[in-house]
Formats: sequence, structure tokens, C-alpha cells
Amino acid sequence: MAEPDFIVPPPGLVPQAPQPHAPDRTVRAVPRTLPTFAPAGPLIGAPGAPLPKPPSRDAAPAVATPSPTESPAVPSTPAAPVTGPAWRLVAASGFEVVIDGPVVLGRDPQPAATPGARPVAVDDPARTVSKTHAYAEPIAEGLRVTDLRSTNGVRVEGPDGAVRELAQGEPTLVAVGSALYLGEFGLRVDGLARPV
Repeated sequence: MAEPDFIVPPPGLVPQAPQPHAPDRTVRAVPRTLPTFAPAGPLIGAPGAPLPKPPSRDAAPAVATPSPTESPAVPSTPAAPVTGPAWRLVAASGFEVVIDGPVVLGRDPQPAATPGARPVAVDDPARTVSKTHAYAEPIAEGLRVTDLRSTNGVRVEGPDGAVRELAQGEPTLVAVGSALYLGEFGLRVDGLARPV
């Protein structure tokens, strides 16, 4: 048989054939240190407190929702700017946003739904947050939050542990120290002292 016509078996097929030395292809993790972040300012309330587990939707009392033809009742005039404390929403994932004026929260919020509000995108890997989920504005007592006809609703767990589901289109006060849930995405409402 001619040399070019000879078929060479693949390595390992013939047991007595010598095995070529295979390179080490082991992937080893390189140790690294993640950065730490200091809070933006002194907190009013419970700093560093972990968010509670999202309450079950069954735990919230049933709330009548408006018909689909009605539009959400977002206040037509924004509240007066807060001159004292500002409010901050903090998630266990590290997401944080300072609320010092009207904002619309969602995965991809559309500012046209709430003119004059700043859109704030929420990174929710579970995708329980609607594209345009809720409207929030600061007032002296806390945040006034309105569910913008979201798919998975907005729930509030007060500092006392009481859970309530917000009626769509109805502005509701959310006090400092409460947990705000957009779908299953939890945010703690903290006070943020402004520099004098």
C-alpha cells in the first residue's frame, strides 16, 4: 500500500498506540476583590437593613381595579419641590436611586406616560417589573407612589409589617422605612439628609 493511501486511526482508538501529551486546559479562577461603596450621605431610618423577602401576593387584600379603558390617575401638577430631606430607593442588588423630583420607574420607562417625570430604568432580572411600572414623587411625609397599570402590581410593606397592594392609578403615601415592591423587585425607602 502506498504511503499517501494509508489511514491513520484517531488517537485513543488503538490501545497500544502511544498517546500524545495533551496540554493542560484547566481554567482557574483569578481571585479578585470587588469594590465597596460608601453611602451617598447619612441615612434617616434603617441604614444597611436587608430588604425583607417579598410578601406573597395572596397576603395582600384584594383591591378593585379600574376598567381597562380608564387611564391611571397621575397627578396633573407635580408636587412642590422638597427643600428638606430627599428620599432614596435602595434594592438588595445594589440598585439605588435618589428621588428629588417626580420619576417614572420601570424596565424601560416611557416619560410620555408622565410628562415632566424623570425616567429611571430598573434592572429586574426576573422581569416582574413592567416597562412603565410606577410613578413616584417626593413629598414631606415620604413618597407618593402611583401604579401605572403595571402587570404585576405595586405592593407596600410598612415598617409595622402590614402589606397592602396599591390600586392602579391611585396615588398612595409610602413612608420612610417601608419596602416598595414593583412586581417582585423590592426597594427600601430611606431618607437622605441633604447637605446644608
